[in-house]
Amino acid sequence: MALQGEIGQLFSRETQAIFYNWKEKPVQRMLDFDFLCGRPTPSVACIVQPGSNGGFQKVFFGDEEIAIPVYGSTAEAAKKHPRADVFVNYASFRSAYESTMEALQTATVRVVAVIAEGVPEKDTKRLIAYARANNKIIIGPATVGGVQVS
Repeated sequence: MALQGEIGQLFSRETQAIFYNWKEKPVQRMLDFDFLCGRPTPSVACIVQPGSNGGFQKVFFGDEEIAIPVYGSTAEAAKKHPRADVFVNYASFRSAYESTMEALQTATVRVVAVIAEGVPEKDTKRLIAYARANNKIIIGPATVGGVQVS
């Protein structure tokens, strides 16, 4: 999405993310990057696995094994982790529109990164329009993430 004007700081050392659709390697790589950058806490606050009854996923933060909470819905995850204002969406292109729109409609989410390739152009345009109208930011679709240099 091409941005106009100032957008301010997207990420900080305290940024927390809701990770949608459990993928072990990307989550672990995010946590490895966090650790190498000297973050005091992991950036992944929780995982949304649609249809899940909850629980935890074990991952590593440095050499320490940690448990990341898993929720069955975005609404539940956002309610339990109100400081998590970034949504990393690993949904397939078939469901990326719906899950991204749900995230954009979540009051506590301000940035959504959509990883999926192949999201229809008309859906992407609707997401961009909604984001602009609601002062939200979309990175993607078809992105590998975002890095902000200060």
